[in-house]
Amino acid sequence: MLISLAASLLLSTSSGTRPNTYSERWLCDLWAGAQCHATSCQKDGKERCQAVSKQCQETSRKTEVDAGRAQKKAACARALLSQACGAPKPPECDGLL
Repeated sequence: MLISLAASLLLSTSSGTRPNTYSERWLCDLWAGAQCHATSCQKDGKERCQAVSKQCQETSRKTEVDAGRAQKKAACARALLSQACGAPKPPECDGLL
């Protein structure tokens, strides 16, 4: 229990954000993971995943993003992650992809 508490504290302080705020890096990593999942069954899935993941390397862990934008993108990412690879775009992603 002590280890999990220490790990969560370290994670929250290393991200540089307060509760209910989102950094550019967090949002980018979430989005990249969802995109990797959604394209993993395609022939060029590995290359697509590497390309979208590479974009996150330059994003800031301290720059906060608009909560509305973050919530919309996170909802889309969660929907993509809950679907099978290659499934049609979920309605949560309308206007994002």
